[in-house]
Amino acid sequence: MAGRAGADSIDLAPTFAKFTYLPGRLACNKYFFEFCIAMKKLQANHTGKGQLFNAGWLEVLTRTSVPLTIVFYGAIWLAFLSLNYFNTNLSFFDSAIFYILALFGWTLFEYLMHRYVFHFINERPWTHRFHYLIHGVHHEYPRDEERLFMPPLPGLLIICVLTGLFSFMGNHTWIWMAGFLNGWAIYVGIHYIVHTYQPRRPFKILWTHHAKHHYKQGNKAFGVSTPFWDLVFGTMPD
Repeated sequence: MAGRAGADSIDLAPTFAKFTYLPGRLACNKYFFEFCIAMKKLQANHTGKGQLFNAGWLEVLTRTSVPLTIVFYGAIWLAFLSLNYFNTNLSFFDSAIFYILALFGWTLFEYLMHRYVFHFINERPWTHRFHYLIHGVHHEYPRDEERLFMPPLPGLLIICVLTGLFSFMGNHTWIWMAGFLNGWAIYVGIHYIVHTYQPRRPFKILWTHHAKHHYKQGNKAFGVSTPFWDLVFGTMPD
């Protein structure tokens, strides 16, 4: 594995509080252009750490680590597999098919969430704060390793909501969620690698794709684990 990248600290908090990037028709307004100018000052080796809350107990809940992420989400993944094995009569073949479909389904979910939720913003001030809390802080501090994964508490809430949404699948819900969570794990693994290491094959293409999203065209290149949906929806960077 390649060595870690170096770091220079640059504080762009005031910039991100006022200007940010967004997809769609608003991408050409004054906020976007001034943001693009500011982004040119943000170097790829930036490794500062952002702060979301003044209250220490809240701030702790917004951070995580590699070992905690593996143990916490790994346990949930095993729980979904166990529920599928002990609580359903699905064959191995049926389970494998739904697992693979869920892996692919995750890539679309990842793209849509990144484009329309993580980058949701308009002229209303509350949307600026909302955006910064869920994603903008990552763009300001792209190498903050404690924010490259979903923290356990919000992650658990999201998993519960998704399980409820996919419950219409009946007996297939558990294996679908296991595959979906596996897709998320692949995504965050790739995301972690492209943010913390110099590019090496087979991640160089994905590294370049995601770097363009961070530092050149924030309204494009929303796919992280694959650029497939950027090709489908016309958001491939130049």
